[in-house]
This record gives sequence, C-alpha cells and structure tokens, in this order.
Amino acid sequence: MSDTEPDEPTGRFLPKLAGDARKRALADPGPTWRQYFFFSFAKVWTVLGFFVLDSFILLTWAIPFNPVGMVLSLIAAFYAEFLLFEYLWHRPAEPIRGHQRKEFRRTWFRPVPYGRWTAEADDAKAGRPVPTTLVDDTPNPDEFL
Repeated sequence: MSDTEPDEPTGRFLPKLAGDARKRALADPGPTWRQYFFFSFAKVWTVLGFFVLDSFILLTWAIPFNPVGMVLSLIAAFYAEFLLFEYLWHRPAEPIRGHQRKEFRRTWFRPVPYGRWTAEADDAKAGRPVPTTLVDDTPNPDEFL
C-alpha cells in the first residue's frame, strides 16, 4: 500500500471505539499492568527459570556421571520449585463455600492458603474479604434433592 491510497489503515493497533462500546471499555479497562505481571506473565518466566535450573543440575551431574547425586538433586529441586510455585500462585482447586471453610493448616505441600501473587492475596492485603467462592456459578452439593 502506498501512502496515498484511501484504504490505508490509521496506524493504530486497535480501532477507535465510539458510543456505547467506548463507555463500556472505559468502565472496565481490564487488569492493571501489575496484575497482569504477577497473575499471568511471571508464571511463564518462572517455569522457564525452573527448567533452566533443572537442566543445569542435570548437566552438572552428567559430566562426572553420578546418577544417585543427579536423582537426589533433581528431587530436592523439584520439591523446592513446587513449594515456590505454591507459595506464589496457589489457588484452591475447588470452590470454597462459607459453610465448608475450615481453618487453614500448613502442610508439606500447602505452605499458604492462597498464593502471594493471586487475586485472593491482594484482597486479603487490602483488608477486603476474600471471596468464599472462586467460581460463582458452581452448584452447591447441599442444594440437590
């Protein structure tokens, strides 16, 4: 396309919105950059960092071949990576309803009730109540029959 053609795009990444679409977009702009970084972006790079670390451990024990040291080091690294991932991004697998809520108890696999970089942790830090359900439209098993 040349610069003189009438069908030339305006050079914007997104089309210009007008009317109700613009009002809706301004009312709900989506997640902030901080939320995007902690809730989505950092997960991918953390997992990539875990892969690099595991590869380094594997190659370190492969040169002077020591399978026992390799296996023990990888088990320790996998466990430490799992705990770090749980500490940062753990979210309960099932919806937690108010009548099912129990006092949280630390275990070897669940160091925190919800991860530090999750929406629930942001609510708790801000003093807002943590939602009792993670998914609003899940059926309550007590309501059947």
